[in-house]
Amino acid sequence: MEANMGYCNRRDFLKIAGYGTLALPWATTSYGAKARQSHPNVLFIAVDDLRPELGCYGNTRILSPHIDRLAREGMRFNRAYCQQPICMASRASLMTGYRPDHGNIYSCDAVASLLPDARTLNKHFEQNGYHVWATGKIYHHAQDHAAQFGARHVQPEGQWKGRGYLAEDSIRQMQAYAKIYDKIRGGDSNGRGPAFEAPDVPDNAYADGARTDLAIDQLRRFQGTEKPFFMAVGYSKPHLPFNAPKKYWDLYSADDIQLATNPFLPRGATEFTPYQFGELRNYCGIPKDDKVLPDDLSRQLKHGYYACVSYIDAQIGRLLRALDRSQMRDNTVIVLWGDHGWKLGEHGMWCKHTTFELDCRVPMIFSVPGMQHAGTATEAMSEFVDIYPTLCRLCGLDCPDHLQGDSLEPVLNDPKIDWHEAAFTVWPKQHRRDPDRVIMGYTIACGRYRYTEWTRRQSGQVLARELYDHAVDPAENENIAEAAGMEATVERMSRILDKGQGWRRDRSGR
Repeated sequence: MEANMGYCNRRDFLKIAGYGTLALPWATTSYGAKARQSHPNVLFIAVDDLRPELGCYGNTRILSPHIDRLAREGMRFNRAYCQQPICMASRASLMTGYRPDHGNIYSCDAVASLLPDARTLNKHFEQNGYHVWATGKIYHHAQDHAAQFGARHVQPEGQWKGRGYLAEDSIRQMQAYAKIYDKIRGGDSNGRGPAFEAPDVPDNAYADGARTDLAIDQLRRFQGTEKPFFMAVGYSKPHLPFNAPKKYWDLYSADDIQLATNPFLPRGATEFTPYQFGELRNYCGIPKDDKVLPDDLSRQLKHGYYACVSYIDAQIGRLLRALDRSQMRDNTVIVLWGDHGWKLGEHGMWCKHTTFELDCRVPMIFSVPGMQHAGTATEAMSEFVDIYPTLCRLCGLDCPDHLQGDSLEPVLNDPKIDWHEAAFTVWPKQHRRDPDRVIMGYTIACGRYRYTEWTRRQSGQVLARELYDHAVDPAENENIAEAAGMEATVERMSRILDKGQGWRRDRSGR
């Protein structure tokens, strides 16, 4: 019934969905003696293109009560960063425990091709006696889902067409666009149509709602089994196109949608800073090449993004309530993460694919049964490569020797701990499939600064630098790398970055 929940208006919807109360069953679970068994279950929730624009991260315009409550049940990481701001490489790095430089993960090819012998996170848990099951987008490539999970990766079937369209008008636009796309963009439209839709349909008419149904059914099957489980649920929204049931669009008034206050490149931008966000421009109705998006379209797109966030939040709420009903919540570690950040018109750009803080910083929440610091947040520098070893430690498993991150268990035990100096991300600007020619944007978040070096990977030659001071310029509107008086800061940041390899020194004592 939850998937087909009706609504009347915004206030009634909030009441029906539990948006106006703190009394959700899973939020009041009392942890018993089983809370920290040596091998607890794992619920691994991945959300595509989710930037930390949520209620629990301070954005009160966004309705995300179920994720917010998960944060109150666990620990919110305020300074968590992905290793590369693109779906495939971010996920491949997280799931293998390697940084993108290893095995040319940054090229975005399948793990099965780049690192066929890698001991992935799911394989490690399986080899240590766990039931492993997945639905949705965990890896990027279908061949990786097949290689990693086989028949235990389950995808729902539905009536959606192309890239997930249900509305008849959207499907007509998709079909018409396919006929002219080759002339416009020089290729295959790959099922693209409009960049958003809002049909009046139940939640499980779309794939993410149907995936939640599958996951809830699987939780029932796990009840009573002796072996622990590792369940991975990957949600596609708010990835483009911004398609969500109408009731989630109705949560927001278009007139209240605020556009980015900095729709311009930073002062002092380098030649490597801009990006023409072809991911969005490839959709029907979006201005092509370098044309500016009109305000009314930008507002519709942002409205759609918010609607998708609330839609996914509702699915996560359904999943967590089912876990509570299963009576397995008191022995299940939950981690929720969004694979990279996303721009919503800032710097005149959309999507990811740059080294700005907006692209690199991500939401990450751990909820651990019996944790002492539930409901707190930490400013400790953390990275997606830390998730693999953290889950190993929390579940009583040895960490494979190859892992290039660190367990965050000390942070979970003490959120104010003196932790790592910086978080490291990469973005290959050109020739990402050619190691001899690729220009790599090596970037760090470090204290009050974000620092980037655009580097020829083969020779190490630094072609350009970017430095943003978040203490006075949190929106990164001025590159001060060449500013007078910043020489010592640039030198220190460069030393910490160490051509993208500074993480080795930062972790040498861990």
